[in-house]
Amino acid sequence: MNYLEDKYEGIDGIKLYYQAWLPENPKAVVQVIHGFGEHSGRYKNVVNQLESKGYIIYAHDLRGHGKSEGEQNYVDSMDQYVEDEKNFYDLIKKKHSNLKIFMLGHSMGSGIAMYFTKKYESLLAGLILSGTGKYFGGEAGKIKRVFAKKMSKTFPKLRASSGVDPQLLSHDPKEVEAYKNDPLVNYKKITARLGWEMIKSFEESPNIVGDLKLPVLIQRGAEDSVMTGTEELKDAFKVSDFTYKPYDGLYHEIYNEFEKDRTRVLKDLIDWLDKHL
Repeated sequence: MNYLEDKYEGIDGIKLYYQAWLPENPKAVVQVIHGFGEHSGRYKNVVNQLESKGYIIYAHDLRGHGKSEGEQNYVDSMDQYVEDEKNFYDLIKKKHSNLKIFMLGHSMGSGIAMYFTKKYESLLAGLILSGTGKYFGGEAGKIKRVFAKKMSKTFPKLRASSGVDPQLLSHDPKEVEAYKNDPLVNYKKITARLGWEMIKSFEESPNIVGDLKLPVLIQRGAEDSVMTGTEELKDAFKVSDFTYKPYDGLYHEIYNEFEKDRTRVLKDLIDWLDKHL
């Protein structure tokens, strides 16, 4: 396997860090979009399994996250994320013009992936959503909604508690501790603008997915309380090639659960990808 890391330019010239894992004789490419407050380096379980099955993985740190430039946990609009992703897609396609590209978005990344697909559906071979739903933050998110909406306009860079509880991400205490102690993970505070963009975008997501035609896979932990309203979002999809996989007993980060559990989840992901080559 070959590995590379570099930076590319986002939509406004911002420098965004990315990584790529490139097996010999690749089948296709998976473009990964991480979630709020984290970074591309937290997807090693996905990388290890997919790379061994012949899939190239490209993943970058969103603006304001990880090793990328930008104000921490801030974005002007969801469209900035989408267009950053388009620049990244163009970089990947230039390097691998003969391969299909699938997009995998987790949590906040699933929202970005849905909006990207709505705008650029013809570019992708399939869409994979992990830890997705209609409501970010569950009950806590509803309480923060009014605050985020108001502050987003008047004080967009005002910081407040994100409400993220690391204990609700995975049952594996090693994964929880790794998340809490990772210097590139900044989950405790969120800006008002990013908070509102996330809340608003996910609430509106059922309205944008009904016209999609490409194959879709949704994987979710049945005990996920970080993202809720997944059934409402699921029912909004009208694509004929649609797969929904809820996993009993699992939390939000299904790819970072105990090995016996994530192995099953990742096998389902690989089987779905193989089917859609």
